[in-house]
Amino acid sequence: MANSKLVSFELSHFYPIIELQKFWEFFVDHKWYSQSEIMAGEIVVLKEGKDHPQGLGAVRKILIGDINLTEDIVGFDPPNYFSYAVHEGGMPVNKYRGEFFYESKNGGMLWKYKGNFEPKHFGTGWFFKWFLKSRMKSQLPVWENGYNSYYKTSTSL
Repeated sequence: MANSKLVSFELSHFYPIIELQKFWEFFVDHKWYSQSEIMAGEIVVLKEGKDHPQGLGAVRKILIGDINLTEDIVGFDPPNYFSYAVHEGGMPVNKYRGEFFYESKNGGMLWKYKGNFEPKHFGTGWFFKWFLKSRMKSQLPVWENGYNSYYKTSTSL
C-alpha cells in the first residue's frame, strides 16, 4: 500500500573558505566529476539543458556503484540554485526531488539542501528520511575535498 504523504528534510553547512562562484563551476563540471578519484561514480548527460550541459531541462544519469539514477534538472540558477527530480523507479521512494541553495556568507559559502519524497510503502518514510539525510550529510567533506582538488588547494572542514 503506497503512502502519498510527502516527507521532507533539510540540511545546511557553512564552508568558511569556499568561494561561491568557484564552487558552482566545480559542482556543474560533470566531466571532471566523472573522471575524479575523489568523487564517487560518474555523471552522464543524456540530454543537454538550456545554456549549460546540466542546465534547466537537462537529463542526466548518475552512476555510483549499484546506484543507477536518471534525473531531470528542474531548477538551474547559477550560482545560487540547482534542483533535480529523480525518475520513478530509480530510488526506493517515489517523486524524489532535491534542491541545492548556495549563498556567499562571511567570506565563505553557505550550502543548504532540501529533499522531499513520497514513501513507496506505508511506514517507511521515517527510515528513508534518515537514510537519505545521512547520505547527503556524508557528502559534505567529499564536496570540499573535490573542490580543493579541482582548484589544487587544501583546507579543512
